[in-house]
Order: sequence, then structure tokens, then C-alpha cells
Amino acid sequence: MSDNNSGANSNNGNGGDNPAVNWTALFVSLVALIGTIAQVLQQYYSSAAGYQNCGESVMGEWHKSKKRRFRWSELRFEVQFESPVIFVCPPSNKRGPVANVDILFVNGTDDSLTKTRTLWASDENKRINAMKGNQVHTADNERATWVTLLSHLQSMEKESDEWQKKQPAKDAPPPAGQKVEIAGFDSHSLVVALQPKKRSWDTMPPDVRKPYATTTICHLLEIAAMMGIYWKEFDRSKGKYRAEGNGYMLSGSNHHDLGLMFTFHITGKNHFGENRVIPVDEVKEMCCGSASTIFQEINDTRRLEFPNEDSKDLAFLQLGSMNEIAETMVQMECNTNTADYFLRPDQKYTHLFPGKDALVTIMAVKLIPVS
Repeated sequence: MSDNNSGANSNNGNGGDNPAVNWTALFVSLVALIGTIAQVLQQYYSSAAGYQNCGESVMGEWHKSKKRRFRWSELRFEVQFESPVIFVCPPSNKRGPVANVDILFVNGTDDSLTKTRTLWASDENKRINAMKGNQVHTADNERATWVTLLSHLQSMEKESDEWQKKQPAKDAPPPAGQKVEIAGFDSHSLVVALQPKKRSWDTMPPDVRKPYATTTICHLLEIAAMMGIYWKEFDRSKGKYRAEGNGYMLSGSNHHDLGLMFTFHITGKNHFGENRVIPVDEVKEMCCGSASTIFQEINDTRRLEFPNEDSKDLAFLQLGSMNEIAETMVQMECNTNTADYFLRPDQKYTHLFPGKDALVTIMAVKLIPVS
């Protein structure tokens, strides 16, 4: 009896040390441990809010700037990315709104494309919409509209430069032995530039789902004028802003966290040849209801100064409304009929920038009183 009992105990002891059972238990434990670790990592990575909103489909080549940064004080990941600060300045400008960051000019060259992380407008459309011939395609609502804006600004500079180089040989060939000098990009006094700025998704408003670019309203007005976009509605009291022209549209409204927010849309074909506004600094004044004349003093601080609002000063003509145009005609010693002409609702006239805040550009050049 004792021998049998000892044998049974011995068998039970060997069963407890069965290697198959031990390996199975170890495998199950490892699977559980890996699952727990994966769940913890997933929770940490999911704390990186906005990472998917900074993808290539949204930001184009700018998506390469996105990264996760772990904040040890909060035990979570923070999403950081770069987006441009867009402004207008002369090509000689060395100071931008972002300190200690190089200024990148939009000049329509391959080098500028690489630095500004953009594509030609045609390549952008092909890549996004996969267009084939005249096939009807849908709009890409995922794309941040400032990416499309930069592409069309690059194409604007390239197309206008190519058109300008063809004109001397086409219309008025130079005499033999003479070379025609063409005003290049460096001779412009009004160009589009940008600086990349680092941002965090933590500072994004909750109802904004795409990274945004920043600019100022004055620079946006100048860019719209350069692209041939005319303001149809500019109502600050109602917060409604809409501009159309040359196959583009800008629409804006007030945002409680960001201020004015604009979106850029493509509505048709565009052209930048003989119809393009000359990229000179005077466009700034023309967009805001003023036009410089031959009586203006040219100096280096001109860009930083506001036009003189003195009605008797003919260095700048006040043309921001029909009443201001009529008063300007009086100051130019025009007769009453000429001044009243702009106050008649049934009269028609043509402006460089149509709309209520239009400009009569002929008066800005020829200050000849109408008798």
C-alpha cells in the first residue's frame, strides 16, 4: 500500500512539472503582456490629436514637417507642424514677421518650388484630381486651400515671365546689335513671400480641422489684386467678404478665435499675360481706395507711410467711394457736371478694380481738369 501511494504521489509531482503546460502558460502570459503594452502605446499615440489632420492629402509637401513630441510633464504626445506666414514685400526685403527665419520668395522657379514646398498648379491638379482630358472631376475638400494658393502664385510668376519674354520679339523686334532689357523679378517692388512657422495642434481652435496659414488683411488685398481677383462684397459690419475674378474666388467670414478666416477656390481658367496687374508697390494704395499721382514724393519710407487724407493734397487721390471720387473731382477743379457724373446711379464706367471701392485709374495718371 505504501509503495503504490508513493508511486501515485510521484506521478502527480511529475505532472505538475510538465514542460508543455509551462510553455503554454508562458506563451499566454507573453500574449497578455504584449497586448497590454500595445494598448498602453495606442493610448499614448492616440493622445497625439491632429496628427492625421496634417497628412499629405491636407498639407501637400508641408506634411513632412509634422512630428510627435512627447511631453513628460503631461505624459502625452504633442503634434507639431509648420505652416507658412504669407506676406508681400519687395525682393530686397531682409526682415520678415517671423524672427530668425529665412524669407522664401515666390518667383516661379524650380528652386522656389523646392524651398516653398509647392508644385506647379498643373501638377497639383493632376496629382489631386487625376484629370484625364476633359473628364469631369470632383473637388478635393481635404486640401488646405493655402496649399493651392501657393501653387497658383508660383504658376502666376512663371506664366507672366514667359509671356513678358516673348513680347519684344513678337511686337517690336530690337534693332540689330541691340539687346532688349526685360524687367525681371528683382526689379519688381511687390512680390509674394513666406516664412515657415512652427505651430502646435494644441493651439488649434476646436472647430478648425486643417492647418492654416496666416497673413494680414492688407497683404491679402494685394495678393488678390495681383491675381486679378476683384472684391464683390466687403462688408465689415456683417462680416461677409467675397472676391472673384480670373477663375478664382476668395470667401471669408469672422471666426471667434482666429479673426478673419478666408478660403481660396478655383472656379475656372486663369490667365496671366497682358491682363496681369503690374507688380509694383502702388497696388497697395489702389486696393484701399487711393491712387498715387505725379505729385507724390518718392522716398524709401513710402511703403511704411499711409496716404495723406488731406483732400487738398493731390499726391494721393481719394477714390474709395463715389462721394470721395466726386470730392476729388472738385479738388481737381473739374466742373460740377463732372463731379455729379459719379453720383448718378444710372451712369456706367470702367475701373481697374470694379466695385464700390473701385478706382478710376485714368485720373491717377492724367491730372487734367475737365472743362
